[in-house]
This record gives sequence, C-alpha cells and structure tokens, in this order.
Amino acid sequence: MLKQTMRFAAVLLCASISVAQTGFPDHCPGETPLPFAAIQEKQAIDQSCGLKGKPTSPQNSQTQNLVKNNFCASASAPETYTPQMLIDLQGKTSVPSGYGKEPADRTALDDLGEGKVVRMKAYLLEAHHADLGTGPTAGESVNCNNGTPPFNDVHIALGPQPDTQECASVTAEISPHYRPAAWDAIGNFEVYSGGKYTVTPGMASRLQAHAYRVTGQLFFDASHEPCPCGSVKCEPLRSSVWEIHPVYQIEVCKAGTQCDETNDADWLAFDKWWKTLAPLQPVKPPHRHAHEKE
Repeated sequence: MLKQTMRFAAVLLCASISVAQTGFPDHCPGETPLPFAAIQEKQAIDQSCGLKGKPTSPQNSQTQNLVKNNFCASASAPETYTPQMLIDLQGKTSVPSGYGKEPADRTALDDLGEGKVVRMKAYLLEAHHADLGTGPTAGESVNCNNGTPPFNDVHIALGPQPDTQECASVTAEISPHYRPAAWDAIGNFEVYSGGKYTVTPGMASRLQAHAYRVTGQLFFDASHEPCPCGSVKCEPLRSSVWEIHPVYQIEVCKAGTQCDETNDADWLAFDKWWKTLAPLQPVKPPHRHAHEKE
C-alpha cells in the first residue's frame, strides 16, 4: 500500500503544479522532465483534459485514469519483460476486469507490479488510433471522450515473433499527451474512415520490418477482459490486459545487430529512424480490421 500511496502522491503533486486547473502537466514533480521531453510536442488535449480524465466519470474510473496518465514512474533501470511475462501475469491476477469493473483500490495490482517501469522487445502486429468515432460512446474517459485521433491513444499490438496472431498479442499504448509526431505516425498503420479501420499497406510493411524495444509503465487495464485465441465474440484481441501504458520510449533494432534487448547499442530511437525514411506514397488499402474500444 505504501508504494501505491507514493505513486499516487507523485501524480497528484504533478497535477497540483499544472499551469491550468484542467490542464496536463508538461513535467514531473521537482521539475523533472517527461521521459520523452526531447521530442514531446504540445497537443490540444494537454490544455483541456487533466490527469483524472473526464471529470464526470465514476470515481473508480478517475482513479484508474490517474494511473494511466503516470509519466513519472521512476527506476534506476527498466525491468526487462517479455510478451509471455505479461500473459503469465494475467494468469496470476485475481482482480476482476471488464467494462465498469475498475477497482476502487488498486493495492493488489500494485503488489503485482503495476507502476514499475518495464522494457520489452517485440514485433509490431497492428496499430491504430483507438476509440475513434462520434456520439456519446466515442473516445474514452482518460482522454475526456473525444473521438478524434489527436485526443486518443495509439494502440499497438505486440508479439514475440513477426507472425504472432493478434489474439496472442499484448498491448502498448501511446498517450495523446505531448505525443511526438513520429510516434503519432504509428497510428496510421490503420486509418479510420466511415466507421471502419483500414490497413495502410506501405505503413504496415515499413513498421513490421523491425523488432522494437518499448519502454513504459506496467499497467493493468481493468476496463477490459483478455480476448485470447479461441475466445468467442470478444474484442479487442489480446491475451493479457497487463500492458505497457503509457509508453515512455520506442526504439527500433539497428540493422546488422542481434537485437539484444539488454544492449543499448543495438537500438535506435524511433523518431531518429523515422526521420531517415522517405514519405510514403498513398495507396489503396486492401483490407480492414474492426476494433472496439481499447
């Protein structure tokens, strides 16, 4: 409980030093910069949606939103995780999850590791700006229920191998707050139009050609249930609702290296890699995926 109390104290202190009451702080307590400060970009959501998300959301949801918005988890070194470790952690979790089931007390999740910084090597299977659309169900509470791409997370499905099925995937979520432009581009793996998501072939080919090292906070998304392979009529597809959320760093494996997740020399910051690429030419997407709220 002490760890959880200290964690919430950090994000609440962060909220108290925000310039605007409803705004989102651009740094952590003690003037510590955000983990991606060198490439962060101001977004409209930063001025209109605070750490607790939508003010009229249920209290349990606002409590979870505070954890989702924790950019200030600290660690001397990120703990190395694998996709399978997130799946195994799901099996050890007795906390109920699903829409409206967010717990009032997250101590049990804290004891399982929620709030620590982890780093995972994986392959990108699918990505999109989540929760898009119009009407009362658009968006999600943490981002104040706005259904447009700049106000929503970029959902990334990750697997241990390039050919991993999405139903066997785990998740990383890039928050819209201060989101760097290069990270935002990952959401264009699929584009949303006319109520459906459609794969962009050129973007998919480009993003799926490399292993990634993703660093961020370990988080249990209690708003969802797992939807592993063999499940009947559930969305979104994934084997664990333990995820990396929010993302603190994204790196691409350098060509000619072993892609060793413990060797920093094998990895290049995604934004630096992205700048070396030529613009993609628009092409007609061949197929689409349907997604419910992430």
